[in-house]
Parts: sequence; structure tokens; C-alpha cells
Amino acid sequence: MSYAGDNRRRIACARSALLRVLAVLALSWAATASAQTCIFNPGQPNVASFGSIDPSLNSTYTFTLTINYKCTASAEAFFTITGANDTGAGAYRLRNLAQPAQYMAYSISTLNVPGTKITLVGQLVAANYRDAYVGSYSDTISVLMLP
Repeated sequence: MSYAGDNRRRIACARSALLRVLAVLALSWAATASAQTCIFNPGQPNVASFGSIDPSLNSTYTFTLTINYKCTASAEAFFTITGANDTGAGAYRLRNLAQPAQYMAYSISTLNVPGTKITLVGQLVAANYRDAYVGSYSDTISVLMLP
């Protein structure tokens, strides 16, 4: 009977060692995954403007906004950009402040330098402002960054 007790202890020890190895691997993986972060640098610009729009011109108005960030442990940043007046993904609209049912569509493209900065380039083309309601327009853009 002493043999059966020894076998049970060996099996229990083997299971315990296996669980310790799995726990160490799981903790090592979690530490690696949690160490990969991306953060925006403090003091970033938070306002972009197309400037004054002259509807008699056939011009494309633009804004450029560069946001600096830093990633650690070879993390790769992924960005989601949304506007307060969007009608869907990538369908950005400026809303007239005096006439909230009036909008002007615009576009945003991005230029990303991995691990350091992303530049947002907004464009408002003549076809979208030529017949727009007179007044001031605004939108709020949110930039979400995930490593």
C-alpha cells in the first residue's frame, strides 16, 4: 500500500508543478501584454479650424492637427476618430451653431508615424459649403488610441 500512496504523491507533485509552470507562463504573458502601452503626450493642441469660409470661392479649405504620442514595448497604436455630428464611420459633419439642423460635410485623412505622432488632415470642399446656411459651424472630434 505504500506504493499507491507514493504514486498519489508523485501525481499530486506533478500536477502542482504543471500548474505552477502554467501560472508562470500566464503571468509572464499578462505582464508582457500589459507592459505594451501607448499614451498621448501632455500639452497637445486641441483646436483645429478651417478658418473663414468664402462661399464665392471654389477652394478646398483644410486644417492640420498633429498629435504626439509614445508607445512602449513595441506596442502598435490603433486609432479611431469620431465626430460629434457623424452620420457613420468617416462621415464627418460640421453643425451650424444657430441652425442645428444645418450641416457641412468634410473629410479627415491621417498620416501616422508609428510610435511617435499622428497628423489629422481635414478637408472641406466647395461642393459642401457653397450652398450652406450662413453662420458659424462646429464639430468635436474624439481620437481614441489603443495599443
